[in-house]
Amino acid sequence: MTALVIIEGVVIALLVVLVAGLLRSHAEILQRLHALDGGGSGHSTETTGLQVTRRATGTTPEAVAGVTPAGSAAAVSLRGSRGLVLLAFLSSGCSTCRPFWEQFSTGAEMPSPEVRRVIVTKGPDEESPSRIADLAPQSVPTIMSSHAWDEFKVPVSPYFVLVDAAAGAVVGEGAAANWPSVRDLLTA
Repeated sequence: MTALVIIEGVVIALLVVLVAGLLRSHAEILQRLHALDGGGSGHSTETTGLQVTRRATGTTPEAVAGVTPAGSAAAVSLRGSRGLVLLAFLSSGCSTCRPFWEQFSTGAEMPSPEVRRVIVTKGPDEESPSRIADLAPQSVPTIMSSHAWDEFKVPVSPYFVLVDAAAGAVVGEGAAANWPSVRDLLTA
């Protein structure tokens, strides 16, 4: 009986060391992501909470295509129309994304009615369609497409890409922690 208690104590101590190591590793990863989010050639996260970068014209795909949370095929054109398209790359498991899901559900204020909003999640193989259906607002198209995340080289979520649909060009992109930061992207 005493040997069992000693072995159990050793196993618990090893688990504590393992968990502490994992937490330290996670903290380092978060610090590096934060440094990436705050570095670069756009607005800094210290002033606006958004890192904005620019891409060369012609790098925008024709459309964002995938499926809806209900499983229907869906696509939103990114070229050959008027106005701007704001692509919001969100995840169901991201705590920073939750305010954006809520903001879109309550009618996120856009600077112009010509800004179309589209939510893009990873595909059904990486996200739960039922969870996305619960989060997705009826008024905003929601497309599940891991391919779109790859095409736009989305590094983290939440991440926003602003496309000038008439020019077929990305005019701004970045990670944001709050809605005012996204509005900075829309007015930059």
